[in-house]
This record gives sequence, structure tokens and C-alpha cells, in this order.
Amino acid sequence: MNKFNKFAAAAAAFALAAATTSCGAPEAITFGKGSQTALTVDGYDVPAGVFIYNEMYAYNTAKYELYAKNGTMPTLDDVKNATIKSMDASEWIQDQATEACRNYVANEKEFEKIGGELSAEDKAKVKDILASSASDTSLSENGVGEESIRKIVENSYKADAVFEHYYGLGAEKGCSEDELKEYYQDKTTRVKYFAISFLDENGEKYGADETRKLNNMRTQEAAEKAAKEAGQTVSTTTTTTTTTDKNETTTTTTTDPYANEVTITKYTTTTVDPEADSETTTTTTTPEQAAAQKAQKDYNEYVFNDLDYYKAVKYQYDDDTVYIVIRADIKERMTEDDLWSKENIDSLISER
Repeated sequence: MNKFNKFAAAAAAFALAAATTSCGAPEAITFGKGSQTALTVDGYDVPAGVFIYNEMYAYNTAKYELYAKNGTMPTLDDVKNATIKSMDASEWIQDQATEACRNYVANEKEFEKIGGELSAEDKAKVKDILASSASDTSLSENGVGEESIRKIVENSYKADAVFEHYYGLGAEKGCSEDELKEYYQDKTTRVKYFAISFLDENGEKYGADETRKLNNMRTQEAAEKAAKEAGQTVSTTTTTTTTTDKNETTTTTTTDPYANEVTITKYTTTTVDPEADSETTTTTTTPEQAAAQKAQKDYNEYVFNDLDYYKAVKYQYDDDTVYIVIRADIKERMTEDDLWSKENIDSLISER
């Protein structure tokens, strides 16, 4: 819940004034039903504080859209006079806030439908968030009281419960754990690597003879080391010394079993959002950046398509760097205290 931004108070005059217009809301939504209710969605009353919070959040989003486009933080007037996704900013903010309220109601109604109930752990987390937000007066100053904050936070946990109900492991629209593992294994791999740089300590490239000697020497050393370690656990040791009250020295050794190793996700081509606003997403790529992106893409495709498991191979990443790489089986690290933790499982379910 990193949405409680301090600078939201600046939105007060704009957001609250804008709240009086309906912006052509659908018939299922009515506005201004009493001072405690901002709008009603499908017969469900949305508290004024919830709507105001969503306005503030939409305002902040608009503000950073403009910051990303122009490189300077916009003023309140800058936002008011801006256009976002071919809409006046005030109208866009209202639409975003209204849509957020639709989602809020959908979560509430679906949670009731499945007979959901927040767990004691979830309730404790809600309580902690309320306590941590108590010092942020920008919310209360804009009409978002503690009860509205509680409803917003609880709603996020209800959304999680609804998702889990339908898409969790073994759920109606979900998958089995074996299917999730297969999904993860298909798109993720492990690579042990040993770098060989052809640049000296000053960043200058070695001459042809030095490069050839270095290449042969380092490649042979790294290949021998890689071949020896292929299929085995590679460990590096860090030693920490502590002194007890009796002046006795105790040495604790911590081992990193995955030194010189990274996990790599299979490269996929992303689909451009047809609703994206080209005015706020323009990116300039330098030739150097383009070359680096191509090198990364080529390396990714090589690892997944051409590199055999536990075979040391020399790979020329760019003109200045060669890697000795070994692809390792990702399944060896899929344990609950490593890559197959509950947090990672939940993230994968959502991603899938």
C-alpha cells in the first residue's frame, strides 16, 4: 500500500472541485447521494472518502505521467491544463477515480458472493497499515478519514481472496502445482558464468597479441574450472568473527551456494497497448543502448535455444567481453526456502 503519497494534499482544491461533476457516468452509477456517499455503483454505496482517495491517486498518476514526458514536476495548473490520453486531465482523473470505484464495488460484491472472510493475519495487516498511515494528515485534510482508509485496505485483501478463490492452485480457473512448475521451468533457467574482459584497469583495450594470449589463457582456466564445477554446487565462503563476554572468539561461516550464478527469464516480445498515449511514452534509444539491447536479446536466445545443460561454453557477448557459461537445471533450486517460496508461487500464479 505505497499509495499514501505526501504530496497528495496539493490535489485538494482541484480534486474536490472536480468531484461535483459526473462526466457522463453510466446509468448504473449515480453521484452525490448524501454527504457520506460519493456515488452508487449497481446499488452499492461508495463512501465519499474512498472516492476522494481514488481522485487523489489518479491526480498523482497524471502528475507523474507529465513528469515522465517533460522531465520537470508539473504544478497544479500544469495538470489542470494538460491532456492525458486525448482527454482533459480533469475528465481523465474523474474517469480513473470512477473506474477505481467500480473495481472497489466489484471486489466487495464478489467477496460476499464467495462467502469470503478476512483471516486473522489479514486483519492484523490492515491494522498495521492504519497505524502507519495515521501520521499522514494529507488524507484526513482532504476528507479521507480512517474508516475510508480501512475500507480501501480491506478491499485490496478481499480482491486477493477473490483471485485466490478462482485462480489459486487447484481452483476453478487455476492450475495444479505441477502445471505451475512446468510454466516456470519453461521460462526460467540458471546460468553459472565466468567473465573474461579484454580491457585493462584503465578501460583501454589490450592489443591483438595480448588479447589472443589473454583469451587463450583465461578461456582455458575458466573452462577447466567450469567443467570441474558443472553439475555441482559452487560455494563461496564469508567468514565473520565475533568476540564473546569471555573474550572467546567465535567464527561463523556463511556459504553462498550460488555464487557466479544468475536466473534468466526467457525473452518474449511485448505487445504494445493500443490505448497507450504516445504523447507520454516517447522514448529515445541511443545507438549504444540499441546495441546493448541486441546483445542481451541474442544472449538470451542463445542460452535457451542452443546451450546444453552442464556444458562449459565460451560466448562472445560483445567486443570487450567473453563469458564462459554453464546452463544448470532450474529444478534443483525450486525449494520452499529458495525459488519455490510462497511469495514466488503467488507471484507466478498472478503472472500466469
